[in-house]
Formats: sequence, structure tokens, C-alpha cells
Amino acid sequence: MTEQNIPVIRLHPDGDGATFNPWQDVTHDGVIEGTPQDRNLIYFDQCRDMAGRSRVGIWESTAYAEQITDYAADEFMVVLEGSCTIIDAAGHEEVFEVGDSFFMPKGFNGIWRQEGHMKKYFMMFLAD
Repeated sequence: MTEQNIPVIRLHPDGDGATFNPWQDVTHDGVIEGTPQDRNLIYFDQCRDMAGRSRVGIWESTAYAEQITDYAADEFMVVLEGSCTIIDAAGHEEVFEVGDSFFMPKGFNGIWRQEGHMKKYFMMFLAD
């Protein structure tokens, strides 16, 4: 067995000295309302032994709505600030607020809507 130094990573909602990426316009074709801007702070982004990439960090955005088609990752999220409403392809609607956690599976289809600023922790796995 090879001994490796693989540290545990503490996630701070305000970055705790780490630098967020600059705010950027969200311009992809899925945006259906608003002129959103987002930014993130990636704590971990690495190819794993499995066929894919794990990414962990904080994401935040201004108000907007987007149509999600065939979501590209499995993603676990915890709401730190604000809220969002997710409507699946069958029309089922869920509201997620501060302290709520949820999982969006790869292949999800629906609408992501947030009426104001939102910040979340996220962990995603992007398969190759």
C-alpha cells in the first residue's frame, strides 16, 4: 500500500481568503429569463481513477432562469444563500432554500429558476 498525503478540504462559504473567479455573464442558449452573472471558487477539480472528473466548490449567481436539457453531470448541492425552484420535465416543482440539499442527476431535463442571488456548495461528477 502506497502512503499518500491526500488532505481533507474545508469549504468556507465566503472563501476564507481563497479567491473566487471573477463575475461572468452567463450566455449559453439555455437561459430563458434574465441577464445572469455567476462566479465560482473551485476547491477540488481532479480526474479520478474512475472514468471522469470530480469537482467541488462554491457557485453563486444573480437572478435568472434556464432550460436544462440532458444535464451533463451528477451534482449534489447545498443552498448557502437565496433559493431556487426546479421544475422537472413532468412539471413537478421543488423549492430549495438556505440549508436545503439536493441532487441533480446526469440527464435531468427541466427548468432552473432563481428570483434573486443564490450561493451554493456543490460536488459534481462529470463522466468521460
